[in-house]
Amino acid sequence: MLVKRRNRQSGKGPSDHLPLLRGDVQLFQANEGGIRWPHGKPTRNQILYAWGTAVSNLLLNTKDGLNYYIGGMYVEFSNSGLPVNPTPTITRDAGRDYYASLANPLDYLRIPISLKGDGSSNESLFPEGNQSVFYAQTAGSVGMNGRTFSDVANSRVYGGALVVFRDPDDHTQDLVFSRFYFASASQLVKVAGQQIGIQWTLTAD
Repeated sequence: MLVKRRNRQSGKGPSDHLPLLRGDVQLFQANEGGIRWPHGKPTRNQILYAWGTAVSNLLLNTKDGLNYYIGGMYVEFSNSGLPVNPTPTITRDAGRDYYASLANPLDYLRIPISLKGDGSSNESLFPEGNQSVFYAQTAGSVGMNGRTFSDVANSRVYGGALVVFRDPDDHTQDLVFSRFYFASASQLVKVAGQQIGIQWTLTAD
């Protein structure tokens, strides 16, 4: 019989540092040809509790027929026509339910990852790499809660999430891995003929 145990440690063992996972996000303007222009400085994200569910299932190579790798992003937008000043503190248990509860003029897009890459933040310590890079681009004209995403609606992207699509066709099973908000000056408004891209780099060190 397999027994599940929950171990809780008090104090720190011998270590030069505690392992960290951090993410940096940057917005881009992208035209139909795929040419991108970076906008603003990278913003640090908040890792949510659901990341533990995703990673533990990946390490166990769970055979439940579901995916536990990063499959896409949520792109949070507003049609108010004004800069958004969201609450700066992101609660780590505010995942998919938060996005489902967004009220007018707010909404979000659910978009797949379009490009992936890897890298190393320190070639000496991590010669085989310790960075995962994800890129996604806005698509579609209607948010998940039914609100228009377009230049005509003055849709402004101000935040988003890195998401595990356990079932790409069923958003109710999504796990929100991490979230971010951009300051007003770094937010982007949808422009006719262009899309908004997001580059997200996760570094494990």
